[in-house]
Amino acid sequence: MALTLVLGTWLGASFLLLWVVGSSFPGVERAVVENEQLASRVGFKPGDAAAKKTSVAWVITGELNRQNFSSWNAGQLLLAAAALFCALRAGSRGALLGVCGAGVLVLVLTFWLAPEITTLGRSLDFVPRDPPPAALERFNGLHGIYTSLELAKVLLLLLAVWFSFRSLSAARSADPA
Repeated sequence: MALTLVLGTWLGASFLLLWVVGSSFPGVERAVVENEQLASRVGFKPGDAAAKKTSVAWVITGELNRQNFSSWNAGQLLLAAAALFCALRAGSRGALLGVCGAGVLVLVLTFWLAPEITTLGRSLDFVPRDPPPAALERFNGLHGIYTSLELAKVLLLLLAVWFSFRSLSAARSADPA
């Protein structure tokens, strides 16, 4: 039961962060479109992709995303430890494998990809995009890997939840009381 709670918390927070971060840059664009005063001060007009990427608003949004991911990855390490503890106690081999796989991905995200993306992203702040800077291709590649691993982590957590429920059902049907 505790395992299901920890996994549900981890999954729910994962979906929440993906929604928050996924809507941050479009939110900047939307704010500029909907607020004429902001549009006149932010440094770009809607649709001006080159100016948008070098604006203070865009760079601050990127920095907030970096901070969100840094905090989230630290939180995920705690959730992974709690889930591992609960999975070991629950005795569900499938849930344990899912938790271990998700935990390994969080280690990769936290200690390799996030620092690389943060350093590279900051080096691209305020850099004109026309022509595209050489580092942009590497940044986009790392970002794609990060997103793919984050989605793989969610799938592993869903699998762990499924095995956790199966284990609970099997325990209930084996208990004659």
